[in-house]
Amino acid sequence: MRHSASAAAALAIAAAAAALGVATRRRRAREAAAAEEEVLLIIIKGLCKATYYAVSDAQGLRFSERGLASVARQRGLVAATTTLARAKALVAWLESRHTPLETCAPKRARLRHALVRGALDGATLRAKFDAMQAAYAQQPLDYGQHSRYGNKWRISCYLVVLERWKPKIQPHRPMVDCMDDVMRACVALFEAWYAAHAQPAKASVMNCFVTRYRPHADEDQLEKHVDGANVDGSVILALPTDDPFDGGALKVWDDRPKREFHYPDMRPGDAILLDARVWHQALPITAGTRYAMVLFLKLHKQKQHDKEHSV
Repeated sequence: MRHSASAAAALAIAAAAAALGVATRRRRAREAAAAEEEVLLIIIKGLCKATYYAVSDAQGLRFSERGLASVARQRGLVAATTTLARAKALVAWLESRHTPLETCAPKRARLRHALVRGALDGATLRAKFDAMQAAYAQQPLDYGQHSRYGNKWRISCYLVVLERWKPKIQPHRPMVDCMDDVMRACVALFEAWYAAHAQPAKASVMNCFVTRYRPHADEDQLEKHVDGANVDGSVILALPTDDPFDGGALKVWDDRPKREFHYPDMRPGDAILLDARVWHQALPITAGTRYAMVLFLKLHKQKQHDKEHSV
């Protein structure tokens, strides 16, 4: 009897574990699909504003299932039956048009930067904050004698490092595991903006890091600079904090003639997108802790990219 009871208990435990595993896999699949849908909506926004307004919800942050289904039917995309499948099919349809930028995208902007409010979902970023904070580790970096920071820069934690810095910085695996999907969403965001702003291009990440600013010497600001002669574009993403900060506004110098743009109230999920060699500055914080994700990007313009891959 005891043996039978033990066997039954073991079977019950195994069944419960299996059910939990299935539930966990389903939850992760739903989360992955939601993240992919968010990126696809950003891409659609860059390809065609009119379509974006037709398929997004009132806040412009999620797909409207009814709107997406209607647009998919109008485009003859009837084979797709789920939100994710319809979104993928619609992106492919938009990208297949011969002149999508001429027919859909806004005229080329004079400015070479943009502030995108709610570029990424703030609630999603806040849900990641504890893990991101636990993953953060200072990785001291020596920029060399020609930099104003020299060997004093030590407030960033790296996901991608392609520069030949000394000492060689390795990606910090806990931060990669936590924030890789956010980094990829930022790349998609920049590609969509650049397609509307200039021309279609694929972006690869040269460097990506999370920076923590605190009101201490050499940790409170980033002085006026450009991101390097070999950097084709940059993303600055505002991240959550558990220690509200004062100061820390971002300033950008753009336009002709040059004028200052001041962004004092960026919220988690807001992003600033910068074209190549646009001067900018992170002003000092005087209290609290500010986090930001930064990406340096290399662009592969569409014609060159196609030529390279047709050989």
